[in-house]
Amino acid sequence: MLIPDLPGCGETAAGDPPFTVTSHAEFLDAFANRLGLKDHDVGGICLGATVALEYASRFPERIDRLVLHTPIYSPQTLRAAFKRQVAAFTAGPVFWVVDRLRRNRVVSDLYKRFLVEGPGVDPYDAQVNFDNQLRADGRAARQWLRDGVTRDYRDFLRGWRKPVLIVVAADDRTVDVNAIRGLRDLMPQAEIRVIESAGHGWTPTLIAAQVEAISAFLKA
Repeated sequence: MLIPDLPGCGETAAGDPPFTVTSHAEFLDAFANRLGLKDHDVGGICLGATVALEYASRFPERIDRLVLHTPIYSPQTLRAAFKRQVAAFTAGPVFWVVDRLRRNRVVSDLYKRFLVEGPGVDPYDAQVNFDNQLRADGRAARQWLRDGVTRDYRDFLRGWRKPVLIVVAADDRTVDVNAIRGLRDLMPQAEIRVIESAGHGWTPTLIAAQVEAISAFLKA
């Protein structure tokens, strides 16, 4: 399994703008070409799933299977409260205050605990998540988020007939889980796994269930 750091994330420098879903998909294309990848699977989590969808829509002949975890595949997928958060926290001068506050562990944990993730997040995964926040480039994150929440891949998914696994937590606070359940209307072949008693945060329950679902799908 290959997990590249997208521009502005992890060990990959942001480079020059734009920092959009399209530019990230082009980065994946260059990554795959550099490694000489032929047919392969592609997947992503949240906004990473949006990049995976853009990549698959551009190079469908390359992709065997899709794995989409909490996919933001359309503006209609997002909960209204999360849309308001995105609009407020990425607006003008507000974002640069947010960008500084995200580096404060206490502030970050409180925000995620009460507005995004919920309780019971695995301590190791919480630390990894925060470490990744510190390494992320604020400019790249802001543009990617603002662009990603506007993308609509319903027409692409309607025509996708290869295997696809969709994983989402039943109590996720960012996406409308019923809308994701409804993806089966667009893709009758889709395997949709809704993990009960879990939210957006990576709790032990969510970790175990998603590992089981993804492993079983890839082995099939």
